[in-house]
Amino acid sequence: MQNKRVIAAMSGGVDSSAAAAMLVEQGYDVIGVTMKLRECSETEESPSCCGVDGILKASAACAKLGIRHYVYDCIKDFEEMILKPAWEEYSNGRTPSPCLNCNEKVKFGLLMKFADELGADYIATGHYSRTVTDENGVTCLMRGQDKNKDQSYFLAGLTREQLKRVLFPLGEMVKPQVREYARTHDIPSAETPDSQDACLVGAFGSFSEMLRHRFSGVALKGDVVDEQGVKIAPHEGIHRFTVGQRRGLNLNTHKTYWVKNISGNTVTVTDNSENVFGNFLIADNMSTVYEYAEGETVRCQVQVRYRQKPVSGTYTCLGGGKGSVVFDEPVSAIAPGQAVVLFDGEKVLGRGRIISS
Repeated sequence: MQNKRVIAAMSGGVDSSAAAAMLVEQGYDVIGVTMKLRECSETEESPSCCGVDGILKASAACAKLGIRHYVYDCIKDFEEMILKPAWEEYSNGRTPSPCLNCNEKVKFGLLMKFADELGADYIATGHYSRTVTDENGVTCLMRGQDKNKDQSYFLAGLTREQLKRVLFPLGEMVKPQVREYARTHDIPSAETPDSQDACLVGAFGSFSEMLRHRFSGVALKGDVVDEQGVKIAPHEGIHRFTVGQRRGLNLNTHKTYWVKNISGNTVTVTDNSENVFGNFLIADNMSTVYEYAEGETVRCQVQVRYRQKPVSGTYTCLGGGKGSVVFDEPVSAIAPGQAVVLFDGEKVLGRGRIISS
């Protein structure tokens, strides 16, 4: 693969730095690129991969590797393509998947365009995922070897064309191996802690509340009611709630409640956790590796959250970008707005946005 040019996404963390180092060792012409997603003033209290701290660490890693380093300003794109739509989801009582959307539209969308500008053949990241080409010549996304770090759920919307040009050097490794590789190669970020994905919360206490302030959003206030419709307490905005939520409900009661559903400005809760389980969902914005005809069914394993254990079920193509899933066993907290991801064992079959359950 000598002389093949690769754009390595550099976040400043150990994973991206180790991935870039491996590609340099393999003979690729590597260029490091850090995507700047926030203004410098937003990083003062919470240094992160997308802030000044991350840029400096990425620059140091690139200097150590002897490769060029660019900072790609994506602040406006991140605002319009990721943060604003996320607030719109929250303000309508849904729970968005900003990380998944950011991967599709920014980290692999915009970065791919930048790669074209620099004449690069591939882009590479430090994600714990893999790709394989099946017997039909289709490039498919696979789970990473490290089951605790596998990030295929967040990458499930990448297209066939994107996957053909993506390299995941860490896909066959586990995190301790990556850190040891970084140490033995004297990479500056070898001991950098993992990102906690909370860099934008700041003093607002939650991602949704931060977004409300950022976009001068109006909180849709209303009531929290029980399953019989009896009012328990007023609430300060539906953006503060998600289906299945137990903590932070502020109901001032000795009972434990879970959010069952959100309709209009009313949040319905239940004191029985089994009542937040469901056997069925409908999703829109479906994107699948293989083309399915309307009415076609596929047996698969399904996740409706990143850390959820996959559950077997049947996916049915409904046409028009929609699909349904019937689960073999009940699944907890199927939240509208979240991503549903379909798997065939280790292989990602596709993803969609949950609209009802």
